[in-house]
Amino acid sequence: MTTQTPFKRLVLRAVLRNVSPIVIRVLAVPDYLDLPNFDEVFRTILDWDDLGFIFRVHGQEFNSFRRRTKSKRLAEFQLRTQEKFLYTCGAIDLWEWELRLLDQEDGAHGDKVPICLAGRGAAPLEYCGGPTGYRLILKRQQQGKSMYTPAQVEMVIGMLSADAPGSANRHVGLAT
Repeated sequence: MTTQTPFKRLVLRAVLRNVSPIVIRVLAVPDYLDLPNFDEVFRTILDWDDLGFIFRVHGQEFNSFRRRTKSKRLAEFQLRTQEKFLYTCGAIDLWEWELRLLDQEDGAHGDKVPICLAGRGAAPLEYCGGPTGYRLILKRQQQGKSMYTPAQVEMVIGMLSADAPGSANRHVGLAT
């Protein structure tokens, strides 16, 4: 007869910081996950690549850039219900997620698989420039055709510079 190691199932709510509309994911994970595996699970939920991570828990920072440090498991933090910690993923765009422990329950056989229980809002594109780039993309989508393309902007700048005194032989161009 095989004995199972007892574990807790953590229900976490992740809210993406500095974006609107709000992006939320609620997930359940076993507490024996270490930080790199949690990062892998979370990126899988978002369909993002491995770009590095930073965890800030109890005033300490753990990141994927210092390979010599021992990886911690979620259970080692002894999180209490409603306690928060910060998870940053994407070394380029620095997406900050505020995670809150909603609940922890005794794990049962079959509860070991991490799952996404709920969510709200589409995950941003992975390489869109972080929260600022994401806001610009949303603004462009909302404004639709009222925003100008780079070619249109170049044409207007060319017309304005042609009408300006002393600019008869000067041409302004934009890289597209």
